[in-house]
Formats: sequence, C-alpha cells, structure tokens
Amino acid sequence: MDTLRLAALGLALLTFVSFVWAIRRLFVATGGLRGGMRAIAAGGAVSMALHLAALAAAEPGPLAAPGLVLYAVALALFWSAVGVTAARPLSIAFSTDRPRHLLTVGPYARIRHPFYAAYLLAWMAGTLASGQAWLLVTVAGMGFLYVRAARFEEAKFAASPLAAEYARYQRRAGMFWPRLARTARGGRAALRPDADASRSRAAGIGGSDETPNIGASPTFP
Repeated sequence: MDTLRLAALGLALLTFVSFVWAIRRLFVATGGLRGGMRAIAAGGAVSMALHLAALAAAEPGPLAAPGLVLYAVALALFWSAVGVTAARPLSIAFSTDRPRHLLTVGPYARIRHPFYAAYLLAWMAGTLASGQAWLLVTVAGMGFLYVRAARFEEAKFAASPLAAEYARYQRRAGMFWPRLARTARGGRAALRPDADASRSRAAGIGGSDETPNIGASPTFP
C-alpha cells in the first residue's frame, strides 16, 4: 500500500474518530434523538464506511494530495470549534431547547456552523483523496442534512429573544463558509469597536447552545 493511500486512510480514521468522540463526549442530547438527528447518525455511519472502503481499494489519483490537505483543514476547524465550546457544550442537532446565548468567538466569528463545515470538508476530502467521483453522493446527502439542521437551529434563534442579535451575526458570518466580502474588510473592521462584542455570547454549530450545558451538532459527520 503506497504512502499516499496510507496517509489518506490514517487521516480519514483520525477525522472520523474525532467526530464520533464529539458525539459521545462533547454534545449533549436532551429528550432523546429526533428523526433528523437519527438520519444524520445513520447517514454518517454509512458514509464513513463507504469512504474508508474507497480509500483502501482505490489507487491514489492526482487529487489525492489536495484531499489530504482538506482532511487537515477539516481537523483544524473541528478542533478549533471544540476549543471554544468544550466549557459549555452545545445541544445535539435538531434539539428543541431554547437558545440562551450566542457564540461568536473562534471559528464562529466567521462561520455560523463550523462543525458542519468541518464535516463537509471531510466528505469532500475523502472524495478527492480516493479519486472516486461517486462519493459525491455522500457529500450531497450529508450536506442536505446539515443544511436542514442548520436552518432548524437558526429558526430557533429567530424565535428567541436573541433574534435581533442573531440577525446581525448572520449578516457578517457565513453559514458554512466565511463571507468573502466581510473577510476582505476584516482588518479594517477589526479596528472599529463593536457594540455587541462586550455582550456574553455562545452557541454554535449544527445545533445551538440553548441550555447552560447543552450543545449542538450532529452525531457523525
């Protein structure tokens, strides 16, 4: 087995183990898992198996190296989000608890749902690293579920006392990717005082921080 294939398999395993760890140890589920979360869990498990099988069987192609880079980016984004949510875990995806604060630090400063973004990057990484175009089905399928989960969570913020603050946050941070125009002006904007910066914040990814110790994000990427 050549070096690129071993590297891809190793990074994929490390990525998936990290995701599963977060589901079991980081995010908090209250009242059981709802249908949407069960779909994410099932789809994630199947997608993981397909990606690992493809990486083990396929010959690395010209996009293998970019795939490895995407795995590294996914891991960096994921653990960066863990770092700012570990002290106050988020509720699991599709939870119905009520938002109590908004998190806008770390990766949340530019991306509203960094965990979902990390998951999507991992699925894209596996597709590139294996050279198997059919794995785009997993990117599309899981992406659809993440968008639905993100919109569900954002609807909760829109119906909460944090609605106005969240609307301002939406204008400056992208759902899964940074807003390029805002990023380009980031240096200049950072010099201006932000009236909201002094407020307490927290919330996040594929879910929202609604209870002091409740977290949010999908189980399985």
